[in-house]
Amino acid sequence: MIIDTHTHVVSSDKTKHPLDPGASGWSTQVSNDVEDLIAEMDAAGVECATLVQPNGTYGLDNTYQCDSANAYAPRTVSVGILDSAAADAADKLSYWVNEHGMKGVRLQTQADHDDSRCDAIWQRAEELSVPISIGGGGQPNKVDQMRSIAERHPNVLFAPDHFAGWSGSDEKAAMTEALEAMAKLSNAHLRVSSTSLGPYLSSTPEEQELFKRVIAAFTPQRVMWGSNFPSSRDGGYIGQLDIAAKALSWLSASDRNWIMGGSAHKLWPMLKAAN
Repeated sequence: MIIDTHTHVVSSDKTKHPLDPGASGWSTQVSNDVEDLIAEMDAAGVECATLVQPNGTYGLDNTYQCDSANAYAPRTVSVGILDSAAADAADKLSYWVNEHGMKGVRLQTQADHDDSRCDAIWQRAEELSVPISIGGGGQPNKVDQMRSIAERHPNVLFAPDHFAGWSGSDEKAAMTEALEAMAKLSNAHLRVSSTSLGPYLSSTPEEQELFKRVIAAFTPQRVMWGSNFPSSRDGGYIGQLDIAAKALSWLSASDRNWIMGGSAHKLWPMLKAAN
């Protein structure tokens, strides 16, 4: 079963679902109604998906992601954004989980990832059995901060988004070492998307070996694929699957199956393909 762990839905009905006043970038120009996403998934043979709140599109209002995921459950689940350092972060997590059926949380904050103010939402995530996604990264010290707080909460399954920003970093060797250290945590997972897999295909042999070291450190059993569609949309939705197939061709079929769905199913066992 293929599970896409990083899709975004953005309503074309801007009256019912207005964009955040500070919204910018792709989601101000491109809509992706959940019905359109489901049709794309069907055409590409993708059985399940997590609907991830796009950064900035709706601010911290996760309504459209949650409503969309609930409409197609158990094929889809929602992962909303919260500010992990906010004073009410833990209570907001309880609200979205209990009142809107949210099944995961994506942490975004201007504070350091391991700021003590962030511990409350990690503790609440453990109590609610909610896996954590972490936005940001791109620097070894930020990866170290992620590892630091995750080490304090060993019962919370977590995964940095977009290969923790490895592909856009100018410090790939140091990023590799930081991620290898993170991978030693048993609760650590890693999401790899088109933003990493696309650049991998055109990177140098030395960079490709560093990339493979990261995969090996986590093992395919703890790496999850995500399309990042429609933020990543060259070649359409099915084009993102093609990128993954090419970039992961060096792995065995069994390892690819883990990355393309098996690992994600450990975090979201409620996901089931449509009958």
